[in-house]
Amino acid sequence: IQPQGKRTYQLSTQGIPWIKLLFLLMLPVVGAFNLTIQYGSSWTFPIYLIASLLAYYFYWDDKRRAKRNEWRITENNLQFWSLLGGWPGAFIAQQQFHHKTKKLSFQIVFWLIVLVHQLLWFDWLFMGGQWLLTLLSFG
Repeated sequence: IQPQGKRTYQLSTQGIPWIKLLFLLMLPVVGAFNLTIQYGSSWTFPIYLIASLLAYYFYWDDKRRAKRNEWRITENNLQFWSLLGGWPGAFIAQQQFHHKTKKLSFQIVFWLIVLVHQLLWFDWLFMGGQWLLTLLSFG
């Protein structure tokens, strides 16, 4: 018997579309592997992992705070960690906690972030980074 007002949190991996996540991870994983082999840059995997873990934590914490009617984590903070490479962790957390999945404006920004990551890795792998270099050269 649970005390009144107390909620338990059950983690479920049942609702996570793992095939979709694996598909979305193909370009980043191959791109990061290519970057590591070509330039010896082994920082990409840790950045994605750390940002994903932090994004996952912040989604969990925000959901917990929402249920307790406490001060919330800003959407900009959640999106920031996705932008830094934590979108895989954010994706898992959204599905696992059913958090921020129904808010269309949030989802649009989130999927634009995922799309930017996909485009940058596609550019790196198939166009030699020309699009990215053009963007970084500022004209």
